[in-house]
Amino acid sequence: SPIKQYAKIDIPVMIVGGLFDAEDAYGTWNSYKALAARPKARALYLLMGPWSHGGWYGEKGNQLGEISFGNEDLNEKFRTLQQRFFDYYLNNEGTMELPAITLFFTGENRWRTFAKWPAEKIKATPIYLHAGGALSFEKPLENSAYTQYESDPAHPVPYTNAIGRHRSAAYMTEDQRFAWRRNDVISFVTPPLEHALTLCGAVDVDLSTSLSTTDADFVVKIIDVFPDDIDSKQAGYQMLVRGDIMRGRYRKSFTTPEAFVPSEISRVAFSLADVAHTFEKGHRVMVQIQSSWFPLADRNPQQFINIYHCTKADFVRSLVKIYHEHAHASKLVLPILQ
Repeated sequence: SPIKQYAKIDIPVMIVGGLFDAEDAYGTWNSYKALAARPKARALYLLMGPWSHGGWYGEKGNQLGEISFGNEDLNEKFRTLQQRFFDYYLNNEGTMELPAITLFFTGENRWRTFAKWPAEKIKATPIYLHAGGALSFEKPLENSAYTQYESDPAHPVPYTNAIGRHRSAAYMTEDQRFAWRRNDVISFVTPPLEHALTLCGAVDVDLSTSLSTTDADFVVKIIDVFPDDIDSKQAGYQMLVRGDIMRGRYRKSFTTPEAFVPSEISRVAFSLADVAHTFEKGHRVMVQIQSSWFPLADRNPQQFINIYHCTKADFVRSLVKIYHEHAHASKLVLPILQ
């Protein structure tokens, strides 16, 4: 990992990345965090736009798939800040009176600046899964409650509804209604928001689950549900904001995998890559959970066996329960900008 070498870097650095980098949503954010922790303080800047991998080159960079990020030429922001950075540090020209962090927030479609990252004025706020597909900031009170689905490796949940020869980065903002309709995907959604809600940072996932088998994957997606009554082809659109996957056997350690005990409640906790997104008033926040994301992730046999030596017969169905009761309250912790 290059992160191990970052402490040795003693020159000014500008990191540029895309919010919807399908190749490496993790790397840009965590490169910045590692460089910010260097023992010797050096100038450090982060510029993140709503780009795909390398999306700051080419056209205006203000469109990904069916989602528009306004009419501004967002790539001009990249060209301007990069030029200013190199002029100042290489040619001793101009000034570098720039904030450390320049981020484009999707949803509201505007730039915000911060002095550091994680940003100031962030409140880590749990949002809980509830019976009936509800999502609420109130903790569930039930003594016994869960939602279940059957995961079948023979019929995995696809990562996209598109059909094509190559993977498109547009899946990072794709309408998730194709997954929402499936029986092996469970969804939890808030009522329409009375006020805009801005997420600014990493999202923590904390699930209480039990399986009928000894392993399973957990895909968690945060989705912006557009109002049904807007005069647009995107009425009801379920925009993917961020999604990621955890192979259950690594829930406690990436070096020491551990089987699940069938029917025993276990905790699965991990973090999604950082988010810079505003859910506008009238929109809803949705969380989807599933156990395959094919073929972005290889299919899990859902047994605690060596996946690299599996046969077709080793891939079995698993009944997955996600608990939303008082003692086992599954939740996400949102980085809400105050």
